Amino acid sequence: MDAFFASCEEAINPSLREKPLVVGGNKEDRRGIVSCPNYLARKKGVKTAMPLSKALQLVPEGNFIRSTRGLYSDYSRKVREIFYEFTPQIQPVSIDEAFLDVTGVLHLHNDDPEGLAIKIKNTIKERLDITCSIGIARNKVCAKIASDMNKPDGVTYVPFRKEREFLAELPVEKIPGVGKKSYERLKRYGITKIGDLLKYDRSFYENEIGIHTSYLMDVASGKGSDRVKDDSDSRKSLSKENTFYEDTNDRKFLESELYYLMERCCERLRAKNLKAKCVTLKVKYYDFTVNQKSFTGNKFSNLEADFYSDAVKLLSMLVNKKKIRLLGVRFSELLEDDDSVQENLFIDVDRNENLMKKIDKIRKKYDFGIVKFGRTFDI
Repeated sequence: MDAFFASCEEAINPSLREKPLVVGGNKEDRRGIVSCPNYLARKKGVKTAMPLSKALQLVPEGNFIRSTRGLYSDYSRKVREIFYEFTPQIQPVSIDEAFLDVTGVLHLHNDDPEGLAIKIKNTIKERLDITCSIGIARNKVCAKIASDMNKPDGVTYVPFRKEREFLAELPVEKIPGVGKKSYERLKRYGITKIGDLLKYDRSFYENEIGIHTSYLMDVASGKGSDRVKDDSDSRKSLSKENTFYEDTNDRKFLESELYYLMERCCERLRAKNLKAKCVTLKVKYYDFTVNQKSFTGNKFSNLEADFYSDAVKLLSMLVNKKKIRLLGVRFSELLEDDDSVQENLFIDVDRNENLMKKIDKIRKKYDFGIVKFGRTFDI
């Protein structure tokens, strides 16, 4: 997706498209970084992860807003639903990126991969008013690189068996995983383009560079995996986390955020027809140290209310004098739900499950924030 967070904000408030937009914090937020700039802001030099203070210097006339809770995951879900209209083989990579294998459905689209990509792109734009850029290639790495070539709202097609030629003249830092430090090491040996990687044999990289030898050589040769793993492949856990605008150890705030994160995870569990038995809480403190605690119950469930009291106890063990900058929740020991109920004499389980399923339908139709529980309100 193109400038995903900013695009979602613009979709619900089109007036934001008139100026540079910086999602991550308002102009009064002294601490914080840019989560996502729109393309007008990017033209002025604003980049993701840039301090908000520097972004304000570059685009003082721009709109600065905090992230809208729940908006991006809702749009991500809607985008994925559109993908499933075209192919059942989808591998989500992040909230705004996925691989699609369309090999088995191309015959439905005149065996025209570019035409199919344009259909997918246009459907997303027409229904959701956001754009995406698509790379078409025989393997995933090449498709990923191609998807960044013609942003925003573009399609880049790499002809089959022409991957090596397509990649040869591109900067080596276009390879996913090659960061600044790796690039500087490669540059010392005259490797600035992807094609330059083929100047040396594998032993050179193992002895002199020492970084991902096979991976780099395979990319430069146009090789790579073409296996698109289904979203349910080897699903061992499901998680969500949130980084706060300010470090905090306010218990009421943390318990509110905890319940919200559990709501989002359990909504996804129910959507995937899964139940969990183990919940893990993760915190990252202001000094970037990380700690986590887990609890395994005696029954499987996908209701946040069934885990919350135990999760609060875990939170109590993790809260100390150090302020917290990130809170995360992970559900594991997953089991496919066969609609059986492990009865609790003191709770009407059927009633609670039916209630949450109805709430899920309302949220899916309108917006996640349309229904809120008291625990998630800031009081």
